[in-house]
Amino acid sequence: MRDRHRACPPRRQQAGAAAVEFALLFPAFFLLFYGIITYGLIFTAQQTLTLAAAEGARAAVRYQKDEPSRRDLSCTTALALVQVFNQVGASITCSPQPAPAAKCPTVTGVGCIEVTLTYDYAEHPLVPHLLGSLLKLPTPPKLYGNAVAQYSTTL
Repeated sequence: MRDRHRACPPRRQQAGAAAVEFALLFPAFFLLFYGIITYGLIFTAQQTLTLAAAEGARAAVRYQKDEPSRRDLSCTTALALVQVFNQVGASITCSPQPAPAAKCPTVTGVGCIEVTLTYDYAEHPLVPHLLGSLLKLPTPPKLYGNAVAQYSTTL
């Protein structure tokens, strides 16, 4: 005698189960993917700003006749490296200034310059917000890149 009970119910009762599972899991996986992309691009932008500020500080170390020329060269060099942000309508600000004593020791014949790049991420995000302001990931309002370089003021 054969037992007529089956281990699996007939296929008719499982029709559409995969679609229901997909509909339940897709939003979670999409949000995970969106978060990875968003925070990955923020991390990349932060690294780009920091490396551009470092290049600007290195440019200031090259011989310049006076302090304003040194500051102009540092910003020109740094801003040239972050032109990619112009494609999203963002403007990067550069502020070269003498480094504070905490970051640079006071030594005769030595000067320090601090180059800071600022990107207003709240105004120009790299990834648009999902559903407007209903679903916003916590992101920093501004991204900063900062570098300090020491140079000789005597020949």
